Amino acid sequence: MSLNPTKPSRGRPKTLDRDHVLDVAMDAYWKEDIGNLSLNEICRRCDISKPGLYREFLNEDGLMKAVILKYQEQVLNPVQHMLNSETPFRETLDNLVSFATSVSDNQEAPKGCLLIKMRESRMHLGEATRAQLDFIQEQALTAYKNWVELSKTKGEFSADMSSEFAATYIDAQLSNASSQLARGEDPQIVKKILLVAFSMLG
Repeated sequence: MSLNPTKPSRGRPKTLDRDHVLDVAMDAYWKEDIGNLSLNEICRRCDISKPGLYREFLNEDGLMKAVILKYQEQVLNPVQHMLNSETPFRETLDNLVSFATSVSDNQEAPKGCLLIKMRESRMHLGEATRAQLDFIQEQALTAYKNWVELSKTKGEFSADMSSEFAATYIDAQLSNASSQLARGEDPQIVKKILLVAFSMLG
């Protein structure tokens, strides 16, 4: 609280809409080459000043990390709920395939998974963003492993592999499918490939 409320504040007032900036940045990172996307361009699209963005996110790394956290909340958390449900293993697997290969009819909509794309663009990311990606990756592998172990106890997982390897296998197949979609490959073909890859699990 200011001791002198009548004193005018220096600089421009804070009018930055955090959610709007995150939405614009997420769309840009998702659809374009992260390495060629400058912070100046993000600011231009959001119609904000660079100092304003720095005040809110500290730097580009802070912005990217905030984007990943929002993406996790909007897109990845439903997957966690899917894995934690009492639905039979095969049904959950089919739901996972449908979720991973669903593509909007809107040609402007981003394709694939932003998380996978950022993992593939790791050299262009800052330390905080890389650490957040690693943490989310760790969470995902743990969730897959727990899901597989529960499915084994229910007799629904028949493949002869450890839960750790199964988790890595599932993650690798989903990552590959995401990369194919991002390259513009036919979603129906990608879905068939994923179904074949998962057919050995149970």
